[in-house]
Amino acid sequence: MQTRPWRRQLPLAVAIVLSVAVPARAAGIVATVTDESGKPLENAVVAVAPQAGAPGSTQPSSTLAQATIDQRDENFVPEVVVIHVGGSVTFRNSDHTNHHVYSFASIKQFEFAEKPGDVSAPVRFDLPGWAAIGCNIHDNMIAYVYVTTSPWAAVTDANGRVKIDGLPAGNLAATVWHPRLRPNAKPPTRTVMLASQETTLAVTISVLPPRPPRNRDGLN
Repeated sequence: MQTRPWRRQLPLAVAIVLSVAVPARAAGIVATVTDESGKPLENAVVAVAPQAGAPGSTQPSSTLAQATIDQRDENFVPEVVVIHVGGSVTFRNSDHTNHHVYSFASIKQFEFAEKPGDVSAPVRFDLPGWAAIGCNIHDNMIAYVYVTTSPWAAVTDANGRVKIDGLPAGNLAATVWHPRLRPNAKPPTRTVMLASQETTLAVTISVLPPRPPRNRDGLN
């Protein structure tokens, strides 16, 4: 019996449907952030989202649901964390002294005391933006919580570098924020086109000079 043409073409048709149904995945973005003098900027947040109107699904990184800021040697560690809107931050006191953690930021206000060994209840952040965190006992201590609506984000290392994996192919917008971004300056956004290979991104931003080092008494 003669095979009908549509039966011979069926496997090819199925293959085409499957290739359309599975979205392409890119290796990711490797971003390097520097200041105007070319010096790498540690603790810069690189937040990535599909460009407005770009097709494709977004599956937010589950690693941005919560973060922990420790207190060690009268410092907040790490200095910068990034979470999604609705995420939470836990504060741990691994120091040998008391601390009084607070935030007066417009997106979140709170304060509580912590004795050595204490771990706070999760502090939930429901608004986007950033909050400076301080200690009422040690004025030299400062940390930052960056709260983003972008599906993916990460913080640069000491070399001003960060890699963000698991991104969908297509046009993406990468926004960069840093604690020393100049007052009233808008965090810069760069467009990135991802295909099936890893893409590099270099961003230079204008920042204020770093704070002078202080001793534990808060003096310069």
